[in-house]
Amino acid sequence: MAMKLPVWTANGALLLCAVFWGTGFVAQRLAAQQMGDTPFTFNAARFLIGALLLLPFVIMRPSLRRWSTWRGGSIAAVAMVIAASLQQKAMATVAPGTAGFITGTYVVWTPLLGLLWGMRVSKRIVLGALLCLGGLWVMSIHGQPDIATGDLYLIGCAIMWAVHVHVIGWCASRDDALGISLVQLLVTGALSATIALASEPVSGEMLRGGAGPILFSAVFSIALAFTLQVIAQSSASPSHAAVLLSLESVFAEISGALWLHESFDGRKWIGAALMLVGALVATVTAPRGTVPPRQSSPPSPRESG
Repeated sequence: MAMKLPVWTANGALLLCAVFWGTGFVAQRLAAQQMGDTPFTFNAARFLIGALLLLPFVIMRPSLRRWSTWRGGSIAAVAMVIAASLQQKAMATVAPGTAGFITGTYVVWTPLLGLLWGMRVSKRIVLGALLCLGGLWVMSIHGQPDIATGDLYLIGCAIMWAVHVHVIGWCASRDDALGISLVQLLVTGALSATIALASEPVSGEMLRGGAGPILFSAVFSIALAFTLQVIAQSSASPSHAAVLLSLESVFAEISGALWLHESFDGRKWIGAALMLVGALVATVTAPRGTVPPRQSSPPSPRESG
């Protein structure tokens, strides 16, 4: 049975996701440096460890015996494998600011994709998304960016994260959030491991070299953040969720300044402020004490199991 949360609890969970994913960019950058061009190996390790961490809390839940849980989690996992692999592939070649901006554009891709299957998007959500997009631009881009191969990877990544947000919005409103979360992590890890063994030079030495980033990402970005996302999206529409989740770019910049000694100047503060205003416009202006209205869901296969 799907969980239902008060609006402020759902918003807080989504904001915490953004914090974990934003700080996780540091781990991803370090992994790219320490493990080389092995995105599937890194993702396989962190998703499988994340699934193992979640397993004790889910193993006895009845939802794991339902086909609908495995179907929804597996569909989400396909989008997740593509998005996470493209993102990690780009981390070694694209400047962090540009990477943060392009990835964060899922705040706009999410409502645009929703329109394809008839979702209604409120004006305040659109305004909030545009403010977030403007803030991302101010914070991340210097002058006119060049479009390189890594940028194209990140455009594909942003679109697939938007698809993932929609899939989770559909699943979480109909099924058990913890069951869905475990299945998507297990399937993502298994698919990534299969591809890694077939195409990358997997070795124990490589995994030991990237142990720190792998473990940090597995605990915070994977086990905690993706589970919180599924729980929160039982009560928040995909477009609403995307606005709050896009704040990960702000936390990525802040964590980069704290741990990697990257600059965080006045321009970035202005961009971060615009993103915060966008998030407030899209969420706080909802009627007090209510959950953002559910939007029409994308077409889905017949329920079974």
